Amino acid sequence: MKYAEETIQLKAIFTSLIEALELADPYTRGHSERVGTLSVSLGLELGLSTRELDILQDAGTLHDIGKIGVDSRILHKPGPLTEDEFAEIRKHPVYGYNILKPLCQQELLDITLMHHERMDGKGYPNGITDYPLLVRVLQIADVWDALSSNRPYRKAMPYGRIRRMMDSSENAFGFDPDLLDRFLALTTYIFPDDEPLHDNERRRLSPVLVGGGRTA
Repeated sequence: MKYAEETIQLKAIFTSLIEALELADPYTRGHSERVGTLSVSLGLELGLSTRELDILQDAGTLHDIGKIGVDSRILHKPGPLTEDEFAEIRKHPVYGYNILKPLCQQELLDITLMHHERMDGKGYPNGITDYPLLVRVLQIADVWDALSSNRPYRKAMPYGRIRRMMDSSENAFGFDPDLLDRFLALTTYIFPDDEPLHDNERRRLSPVLVGGGRTA
């Protein structure tokens, strides 16, 4: 019973943190939940355990929590970032790791810290090339949802264009190519149209998934 009560309390803390982030950056509203759902969808395709799927769901919710520590004027800037502004944005994985460290298990902390790393070593904050499977799963879902959502600096992109951008033969984002192929195969069934959905339509479709530059 004590474990159950502690879990409920922790989930309540997570919810409060996300509400604080969405107040600071309204463009993240719904993004975190969708990233969790997309990550779980790919995890199901890969045959991950229930525990791993739960971690992906929570990590989707919390991966951008460090943006609370980023100046809102940078988050909301409609044009290109300066080098200094981008350097500040690149700190949000570390901010998030430090915020969650007293609360979360290591696998979730790893995802929060590493979700902008790349397998070619061109990511941040540490430029590593070898990192856990759950990180590699979530970062694909993160970029897909970021590109298919409206942001201050651009409109949502059509799904067909996103698939071409993320194609593993080019792999412009430095993803795990095998995971990327599996994910893109899922999107052809989940997002068959070549036009972005409105936010309310995307939220309505999200539960179906569980059954079946500057990007984020």
